[in-house]
Amino acid sequence: MEGISISKMLISHILKLIFHILLLAAALILYFTKQGREFGAAFLWIVWPALAVPMLFRLFPNKRIAMGARKHFACSYNPAPLAEMPAKGKAPHKGALFCALGWLSITAAMIFALFWLGMLSPETVLIIALGYAVVDLVFVLFFCPFRTLFMGNRCCVICRIHNWDYFMKCAPLILFPSVFSISLFALSAAVALQWEISLRRNPQYFMQETNKNLHCAACEDKLCKLRIGKPRKSG
Repeated sequence: MEGISISKMLISHILKLIFHILLLAAALILYFTKQGREFGAAFLWIVWPALAVPMLFRLFPNKRIAMGARKHFACSYNPAPLAEMPAKGKAPHKGALFCALGWLSITAAMIFALFWLGMLSPETVLIIALGYAVVDLVFVLFFCPFRTLFMGNRCCVICRIHNWDYFMKCAPLILFPSVFSISLFALSAAVALQWEISLRRNPQYFMQETNKNLHCAACEDKLCKLRIGKPRKSG
């Protein structure tokens, strides 16, 4: 039964990746072929729940999301027998800052390039968001440069910035305010803010040294099976 559960989690992420690739491909086809380069309402009503529904799940503790995305909830905490927080608990904050700067630099460069080319529009920023959705799942399943270059974490389960992902996807949308963009931006900001508040109030939830549920032996997700450069075993 455990093997089936693990298999389902990995398969669900692969299916999400395929779905987001199809959405991105559809957006690019619509952009380059549709007269006026305007996306129809029908397409937006597919994209909105594809981004909004997973964010709603992130706001409440439930096993539909991976442990890395729900470790900030009290119900996901299993205390490890440590008298105090290890000193290296402060180290991930520096890596998180570098990740934020990297994302901001890349996003700003793309937006500036689109503006300079006269191509900045609601459609192109939506393509950026969908592109980030694909890249995010590639990072989770195959290779994450943030983990390798900046964070140094074993895997996504202990990632310091796991629930920043939707904010990184949806933030560009706010350049063109609408009910569609504002609602997605607000949800993504709520997910990221909830994460950061929990981190500051309960840092023990986020570290394998203080939370047994973050040990490899307790992992129920096994999303590292396809990863290039397998994580080191710990716990």
